Amino acid sequence: MPKRTFNTLVFSLIAGLGLTACGERMPTVREMCEQEPGFCSDLNEDNWCRAERRQLIISRYLNAQDDKPDHKYYLLKDLQKYSQCIELASGIEHRKLKLKQSHRIEAYLNSLKAINKLARETADSDAPLLLYWHWANRSDNEALDQLLAMEGSKALQTHELQFALATYYAKEDQRKVLTHLYNALRLYKKDQRFNVEISESLVTYYLGQQDTRQAYIWARVAIAFGSETMNEQQIRTIVNATDEEYEQWQEQAEDIVDELQDGQFKRRPDAS
Repeated sequence: MPKRTFNTLVFSLIAGLGLTACGERMPTVREMCEQEPGFCSDLNEDNWCRAERRQLIISRYLNAQDDKPDHKYYLLKDLQKYSQCIELASGIEHRKLKLKQSHRIEAYLNSLKAINKLARETADSDAPLLLYWHWANRSDNEALDQLLAMEGSKALQTHELQFALATYYAKEDQRKVLTHLYNALRLYKKDQRFNVEISESLVTYYLGQQDTRQAYIWARVAIAFGSETMNEQQIRTIVNATDEEYEQWQEQAEDIVDELQDGQFKRRPDAS
């Protein structure tokens, strides 16, 4: 199988968002805003946070098409990511156009209102993804208890929910963390939204185990999937290896990226 370059990978991930569940062409972001101005009118209009803004508009569109729990969960995540980005941007003073800074502040406040509104609407949901969100973001221990009661059931056999279990066990059982992270990757299907935190968490795990080979490999996987917290220079300052080792590990990372992108990842921790 030919290797995918990083740009090819990113393009294919974005292209995967261009079809609806029925295989129809999804409207462009511009078309979404024209069809339903409410998707966009409370957001900033300048060039800050363009990727986060785009993804949020897409999530709003998908949730409007079908407000199933999965869509609400990803809408909450995308609202949070946009909010974090625009909060930083709102603190950057625009010397010539003070109005632009004011609009970013307004967009930030709007994002907080939207998060709180959707959080209230989903507070009593028993959908696993929403239970996870309310535990992770609202410290809702009742939601956590409901989620853990489903452990081992079919309801939690998705890549995002296996990652949720990994986050819960992070301070209690490192072996379970590794098991759930690999489960998450095996459950990932082609064209699904990939949670880069899974591969980032594997880097953290393997560094804790002083397994620099695996840490480097998973860092390269995370970078290929657009990690915002890792880069090549950073990981090489942590992992000291020869040029030959780096090259071998990079090839292994590319194999993993191919498997994940094709929905064919079958590896297990002891044989990865």
